[in-house]
Amino acid sequence: MNTSEQISAIAKEAFIYGYPIVDNHNVIHQYVLDKSSKEYKAPFNQVGHNRNVATPEDRAVVSMNVDTPYSFAWLDLRAEPVVLTLPEFGHDRYVSVELIDLYTYIVGYISPRTNGNRGGDFLVAGPGWHEATPPGIKAVFHSPTQFLLALYRTQLFNPEDIENVNALQDRYQIRSLSTYLGTPPPPTAPPFVHVKPIDVRKETESLQFFTILNAMLVYMPLLKEEAGLRGRCVKIGIVPGAPFEPPDEATRNALIEGMRQGLMAMYARARTVKSSAELFGSRDQLKDDYLSRAVGALLGIYGNAAEEYLGVGYQADSEGNPFDGNSKYQIKFSADALPPVGAFWSITAYNASKFLIDNPINRYVINSPMLPSLAKDADGGFTLYLQHESPGEDRKSNWLPVSRDAFNLAFRTYQPGQAIMNGTWQAPPVVRVG
Repeated sequence: MNTSEQISAIAKEAFIYGYPIVDNHNVIHQYVLDKSSKEYKAPFNQVGHNRNVATPEDRAVVSMNVDTPYSFAWLDLRAEPVVLTLPEFGHDRYVSVELIDLYTYIVGYISPRTNGNRGGDFLVAGPGWHEATPPGIKAVFHSPTQFLLALYRTQLFNPEDIENVNALQDRYQIRSLSTYLGTPPPPTAPPFVHVKPIDVRKETESLQFFTILNAMLVYMPLLKEEAGLRGRCVKIGIVPGAPFEPPDEATRNALIEGMRQGLMAMYARARTVKSSAELFGSRDQLKDDYLSRAVGALLGIYGNAAEEYLGVGYQADSEGNPFDGNSKYQIKFSADALPPVGAFWSITAYNASKFLIDNPINRYVINSPMLPSLAKDADGGFTLYLQHESPGEDRKSNWLPVSRDAFNLAFRTYQPGQAIMNGTWQAPPVVRVG
């Protein structure tokens, strides 16, 4: 018989392991299953688009970027593979498709880094499909889970560019492999499991967490490297497809204590994060570092791998203090020390909950496409002003509005150069000036 301490220890491990999976389930519910949701996008195997960049109204996913309007396609790979088709999109525009499995590991990318700007047809297959690559397919991606998210990012140069972005989005195509080949389709798969979702950020001690985890594991065939962990989880009732019901109050309390310990471990790990490269990547890159994977979901699920994107700050101001909108801050960029990127960079402000901040000028980001419109300093560089109130008309072009209280910043670099990758280029500090 397991003791309370043993139950809590396993529950802690299961909570950390399952946190991104349960968060994924909530996104699927809002994006695909619940047509009444404000976040609804499209059915499985169809593309749903955000026709503009994110706003403070978007609250299903934390830390969304506002440089690239998103398109989303949750792929059901059970019956057969699917084919993603991208058009050509011009040599100066960044368009990527990040493929993310149910664990939140990155399966691969279609992007200028991997494929240039030429577009083409790409096949995504689920577990167990190992047939020859069909004619016309440029690359094959193998998902270890039966469902996978294709997350599209289409660069927006400026507000006037939105019609061009929307026209590109309309040309993103998804077909079943049988449709692509003109062959008879296989039998359809059964409906996605119906189980009540939870918001893991708000319901951190809900035992519905384990009910969802059991449901999701049905779509995640056991991998040999996870056999030990899954075996331990069985001892507290974590069994794919099984109902989850603790036998008594003592067990319930022990499970909740384990969840608390898991969340504490995640918060402790979050305080040590220096770069998004530690949190997002393939299974080969992250291996069994489930804690970092969970922190990635906690801080901003569906982040990019380092070779495609790096977050280079900011966790605190130049003195190591948390950001507080009751103060005023500046970031000074020298003309000869801009971020060395192959695509673009951006700095985005979020509130304490990591959602965008409503503000009078509807500005949530300052990025490299905005450089021509920024006021320059005498030395040719520029200074950004981060504060709640306007810094004045002469500085308004360089103002990034923040919350009145605690806020967060994300400094994103797309296709980071080697100096960013190896750390020889460092982001300028956020200096409190009042």
